[in-house]
Amino acid sequence: MTKEQGYLFPLVNIGTFPYRLYMNVNTFHSIVRGMRGAMKREAMVDRVEQKNGRVVVLTDSGEEIDWLRGRLKDAGFSPLCVVNEEDLLEAASMPGVGLFLLMGETMEGALPEILFGIGASRAATAPVVVLTRSRGVLETPRVSVFDVDDFLVSPWNAEEVVARVSTLCGRKSLRRNAKPHGLYGFQLVRSRLAVEYASREAIMTPSEFEIARVLVRHLDTPVSRQQLPQGPRCNGEMGASRSLDALVSRVRKKLASIVAGEFRVRSLYGVGYTLERAHNRHGK
Repeated sequence: MTKEQGYLFPLVNIGTFPYRLYMNVNTFHSIVRGMRGAMKREAMVDRVEQKNGRVVVLTDSGEEIDWLRGRLKDAGFSPLCVVNEEDLLEAASMPGVGLFLLMGETMEGALPEILFGIGASRAATAPVVVLTRSRGVLETPRVSVFDVDDFLVSPWNAEEVVARVSTLCGRKSLRRNAKPHGLYGFQLVRSRLAVEYASREAIMTPSEFEIARVLVRHLDTPVSRQQLPQGPRCNGEMGASRSLDALVSRVRKKLASIVAGEFRVRSLYGVGYTLERAHNRHGK
């Protein structure tokens, strides 16, 4: 190798013949830096494209939906499958939720309550697509087609579902019912941490808002301390129980200011709490 060749960098050896491509070291480093920059930009583009790409799929336990999960992954989405309302709302609290896909008997039996929970969640503005066996599920006194962004009536196929998801995922919901889905006359507005009833509203802290959501969802039904997000995870956590009692006390006062005696929050000794209608009271 000559002195001039010493400043050259061997880049490629091809086949059995010692063909060698030489390139100036500075030029080579410039190319490498450019390639690294391009890779970083490409990775950044991928992160932007995947933002809000999580699709939360509610289906029945034991339902075989690998066909749908695989198609969604192939289309660049991140499907998260859940089998009950509690897991759905836990998923709704995660960042990056771009769309809710609801299907199965679990959904059809509790669609108003599920829509109420979604509307009060961190992902309240994510679109909702319903896959149903009958359009009648969306034509009841408690819920209508205007409460969801899109729906498909069985039979449907994977291509149709992925096409609807691709159109809506990551966009802000365009539901024609602008307000969050109400339940028993209550509206919960996550953006303002407000609980509304009969044109009156109470502003909550984030912890109070979550307690109010659970109590409204389970109206006239006992709610254990463990069911509440701020509740103790086991019976021995006395500190957590006292903190929860203080939170529920504040929620009780704030709800009382807007329900005009129609509802009340009652403590149930050894169980938890309940939000009950006035005509269901069994004592003070």
